[in-house]
Amino acid sequence: MDDFDFTLTEEEIKAYRSFSKNLNEQHLKGLNPLSVAKLYVQANLDQRFDVTYALYTDRQEHILWTKEENENLPDSDIENTQRIFKNIEKGEFIQTSDFEGYIKYYKDDSKSPEAMMGFSMIKNENGIWQVGFMPIQ
Repeated sequence: MDDFDFTLTEEEIKAYRSFSKNLNEQHLKGLNPLSVAKLYVQANLDQRFDVTYALYTDRQEHILWTKEENENLPDSDIENTQRIFKNIEKGEFIQTSDFEGYIKYYKDDSKSPEAMMGFSMIKNENGIWQVGFMPIQ
């Protein structure tokens, strides 16, 4: 997909590299929800499914499947990832409760209602934003 323009900031690159090494959530501390979502997209592009799973929420009532089950899910191809997450870095975070919210973005430049996407985020018990399971709304 030639028009997929996605980059991480220096802070996000540092957090992504550190988090990818040991999956310690402390590397995510202080990142805003949009930055965490971008790390999730980058992990998908890099096909680092251990990292994508570790970015999912650890709030018990929101966990939908185990890491083992995650490993058995079909791989998403890079073009599909690019299509789904195009323009997410231009998104706006909308908080809906003390620990929930979503990133509103448009997957194409038309900004039509049909192009609007929502990406679910959940703050864990330690105050760190994480990706909701099945994040695309």
